Amino acid sequence: MRKLIAVCCALALALGVGAAYYLQAPTDAALRDMARENPVNPRPSVALWGSPSLLGEMVQAQKAQGRTVGFLLGSSELGQSAEDSAHPVRFFSENDLGFDLVSMGGGGYQSLWGAIEVGALDECGALPEKKVAFLIGDQWFMNEAGCTPEAFMSSFSEETFRECMENPRLTAETKEQIRERVIALGVDAQTVSDLTDDSMVAWANRAVADFISGGERRGLLAEGLAANVPLERGGSSSVEPDWDVLDRQAVAEGEAACTNNDYGIYDDYFDTYVSDVAWGQPYEGEPFSGWSETEFSDLRLLLTVCEELDITPLLVIEPVNGEYYDIQRYTKESRAEFYDKLRQVLDEAEVDYVDLSMHDYDEYYLRDVMHLGWRSWVQINRALCEFYGAGESGEVGNGAGGASTDDGVGDRAGDQLIESSDETPAERDAGAAADEMLEVEGAGKEVVEDEEAAS
Repeated sequence: MRKLIAVCCALALALGVGAAYYLQAPTDAALRDMARENPVNPRPSVALWGSPSLLGEMVQAQKAQGRTVGFLLGSSELGQSAEDSAHPVRFFSENDLGFDLVSMGGGGYQSLWGAIEVGALDECGALPEKKVAFLIGDQWFMNEAGCTPEAFMSSFSEETFRECMENPRLTAETKEQIRERVIALGVDAQTVSDLTDDSMVAWANRAVADFISGGERRGLLAEGLAANVPLERGGSSSVEPDWDVLDRQAVAEGEAACTNNDYGIYDDYFDTYVSDVAWGQPYEGEPFSGWSETEFSDLRLLLTVCEELDITPLLVIEPVNGEYYDIQRYTKESRAEFYDKLRQVLDEAEVDYVDLSMHDYDEYYLRDVMHLGWRSWVQINRALCEFYGAGESGEVGNGAGGASTDDGVGDRAGDQLIESSDETPAERDAGAAADEMLEVEGAGKEVVEDEEAAS
C-alpha cells in the first residue's frame, strides 16, 4: 500500500510540475510565429537542433525574403564560436556571401544523428535547396561499436525522429534500419513505437508525454528563438573573398595561438593535455585496424537518406595531427587504411567531398590533435561558397574519376568543377565558447587514449 501511495504521489507531482510548465510555456502557434519573425541563427540553441519544424519555419521565412539558407552538420568542431576568424559560425555571420549558413552539432553527434536530422529537415521544408554539408569525424570510427549509447542519447530528439519517420519519400526499408539502430542505441522500443504509430494508444501516450515535459521543451525553444539577433556583416555578396589572403591570415592566427610548441597545437590545449607526451617516439606496436564497420554502416545510411530524398550532400574528410597520432597506434599506415575506406564509401555513393586528409602533417589545419583549425576552415568555407552557389568555377580535378585536387576538393556532381586553391554577436560568444571547446577537446583526446588503453 505504501508503495502504491508513493507511486501515486510521484505521478501527481510529475503531473503538477508538467501542468505548471505547460500552462506557462508559449504555445506551438506562438513558437511558429517567433520562428518566422526571427532571423536564421548561424548557431541555433541545442533545443532548436531538435525542432526541425521550427527550423523549417525560419528557413521558409528567409526564403520568402529572397535569402538562401544552407546547413552544416558536424560534431564538436562546431562548438567553438568565434575564436578563429575563418570558423564558419563566425565567417558566415560576418560576411554576406549570398546565403546564410546554419551550423549544428556537438560532441557525440555522428552519422546516425545526421541521417535522422536530414530526413526531418527535409520533411519540414528546411532544405528547399536540397543540399546539406556534413563534417565526418575520424574519431567516430575508432570505437568498434560505432556511436556509443551515451553519445547517441545526448543527440536524440523525439520530434526529429518522428518527423524523419513521417517523411514519405524515405523507403520502408530505410526507416526500419533507422528504427533498429535507434533501439540498439538505447531508445526504448515502446517510445519508438509511440513515435512512429498513428494509433489512438500511441497518440494518447504522446499527449501524456507532452503534457509532462512539453512545456519545459517549449520554454527552451522560446529562449533559443529569442536569442536570435540580426546579423552584423562586414562583407558583401557581390565580391568573392580573396582566399589566398584569408589563408595567409589563417596562418598568422595559427602562429599567434601556437607559441609554446612546434606541433601546431594551440597553447592552452598543449599545456593542459599533451605537454607531457613523449613526442618523437613512434608507436612500435601493431597499427590499429579496427575502424568501425558499424559507423561506416551508419554513414552509408546517411548517404542513402540523401539519395532517397534527392538531397545533394557535401562531405568533409577531416585530417588529424599526424605527429600526435604517429605516437599512438593510429599511425600513418593505419590512417591510410581508414582514409582509403572512407573515400571508397563516398565514391561508391557518387557524392562530392572535401578531402583534407593529405594535411595530417601540415601546420594550422588542426587547432589541437583532432579538431579542425584555421587553414582547414578557409578551404571548407571556399567549398561551402561554391556548394551553396556563391563561389567561382574553374578547372580542377575530374568529376567522373573521383580524384581530389591539391587543395583537397573532390567534385563528383557533374561537369561544372570547383576552383579551389561595437562587438558582433559571434564575438560576444567567444569567451564562453572557447572554454567549452577546451573542455570538449580534452574529452576528445581522452576518447583516443581510453580506446587505446581498452585494446
